Amino acid sequence: MTLLLMVVIAYLIGSLPVHVISGRKQLRPGMLPIGIHPVRNLREGLVLAGLQVGKGALATLVGLMFHGWTGAAFAAAAVVLGDLFSVFQRFQGGRGIAVAGGTLLILSPLLIVVGASIYLITLWVTRYLSVSAVFAALGVMLLTLVLFPELYVMGVVLFAGSLIMFRHRDLFKGRYRGAEPPIRWRGFRRWR
Repeated sequence: MTLLLMVVIAYLIGSLPVHVISGRKQLRPGMLPIGIHPVRNLREGLVLAGLQVGKGALATLVGLMFHGWTGAAFAAAAVVLGDLFSVFQRFQGGRGIAVAGGTLLILSPLLIVVGASIYLITLWVTRYLSVSAVFAALGVMLLTLVLFPELYVMGVVLFAGSLIMFRHRDLFKGRYRGAEPPIRWRGFRRWR
């Protein structure tokens, strides 16, 4: 019974809309789309990403404290599910990448380093956040199958990765063209 309560709490933590602190709902010229949350500058983007990572790490840590690694795995899955399908936003949540990264900070720090490296390299090459998210999720999923025999890590990574792929399904269908502006590296200095 406490495991079910902990999963519900983790889902609610994941459902919290942390982008509300930015006060921005619409993407305007000169704003970076971090996930689906537009930001005014790099500092605001890093704060929002840090809050998202913190959500995932907090929920996974709570699960680890109360039910061990099994509880951490269930909490990690619930917090990613909560971020993707937020009850506070009529089941229209975020993209799940940062929250999944926060869960991996607790479950497997090596995977977060690899995933962040893949994300940043792909972002530098393609300049699209969504393409980088898909490549990072795929890379982490494949690396998990090769390196980690622990069932709880494989289960969470495959579940979260599948949900992230589902959330980015418009990218695969070709309907995403023009929906996301590319990152412009030349004007990066003006985001201070």
